[in-house]
Amino acid sequence: MGYIEAAEAVIYGRRVENVRIPFSRDEYYDLLIIPGFSDGHAHPQVVDAGLEPGVVWRDSYEWIEGRRLRVDEASLRADLGLSSRLAMLTFKRAILEGTTLIAVTGRLEANIRGWLSLSSRPRTVFLPTVMRRRGWATTETIAGIASRYSKYLNDVMARIGVFVHSIRYGGDMIRGALELARDLESVVGIHISEGVREMDLLDEYIGPPPYPSRIVGVHCLEDEDPQAHGIACISCPYSNMLLYRRTRPTINGVSGFGSDWPLLVGTIGGHINVVVDAFNVDPFVVLRKATIGGYLTYGMRHGGDMAAYDGGIEDLLGGGLRPRLVTVGGKPVVVEGRIASTGEDLDEVLRGIREALREAVEAHPLARPVY
Repeated sequence: MGYIEAAEAVIYGRRVENVRIPFSRDEYYDLLIIPGFSDGHAHPQVVDAGLEPGVVWRDSYEWIEGRRLRVDEASLRADLGLSSRLAMLTFKRAILEGTTLIAVTGRLEANIRGWLSLSSRPRTVFLPTVMRRRGWATTETIAGIASRYSKYLNDVMARIGVFVHSIRYGGDMIRGALELARDLESVVGIHISEGVREMDLLDEYIGPPPYPSRIVGVHCLEDEDPQAHGIACISCPYSNMLLYRRTRPTINGVSGFGSDWPLLVGTIGGHINVVVDAFNVDPFVVLRKATIGGYLTYGMRHGGDMAAYDGGIEDLLGGGLRPRLVTVGGKPVVVEGRIASTGEDLDEVLRGIREALREAVEAHPLARPVY
């Protein structure tokens, strides 16, 4: 038995100096983040955001209906092999960026297969998307897949919930999603107020709280109070700025942060500098929500989760600082900047991501903008 010593640490968002914690061997780092970063919203199968130079969208519905994609997303999701590979690459990138918890939407079976293919992986909340559009799952489909894979998962490392794409594209499915999440003892996520005020509309669909299960709203871009409506809020500053040139005007009501497009912009651990810059508040308020905040939002355990760096807090907040050691549940998943089980570093994984993105566009092309 040894110790990890560090000049400073951020523990639950609080700065602590001269830290010494038990570990399997003696090591020294400049900085520890305890727990590691939590990415509260990620789409592993998004390989093209449909961004256009100079185009600023007003809201998510305008973006979805007007964007021009190069890839047929429904066809890509149906490709279980490639979709699983994209998920696997997302999980690899997450731990290499110090993200020890991630909540993923999209195709459930692909995401679980990608996760199970790894022995070094983050804690994960699987939130399969339900939506009344081509290629998306129903709550009945998700219930069947969840039952089939339940023996491979446990609440310590992973859990399954449901994600309703949005009120307009799946509002009538919210009640069914809440009931399924109750049966799974999990949560329901939903895109909400992404450019239009929708909190009151949610009340119209499902009534006031308490709900059958916890609801996690994602984006909450408008100046509405999620807590007053009985829901948590995961903000995605990076993608919001790319799409709308703005993000939520206040950090009040935000319980955690998400990357939205982890393969395109990285996970929260990889762009914490962007998140801090988005809000004019004490950076340690942001760091608390970006770490323990996501764990509390999804009710996930965090014991033994940590990211260790050769560099101080200012270096981390400046961007580009990569962790040397990452542990999940006390198990090293990144050692000396490389995935413990495969030996890959972040540059190698990024090359794999670029290859997979290119393959997705070539194998599932879309000649015209159809959602």
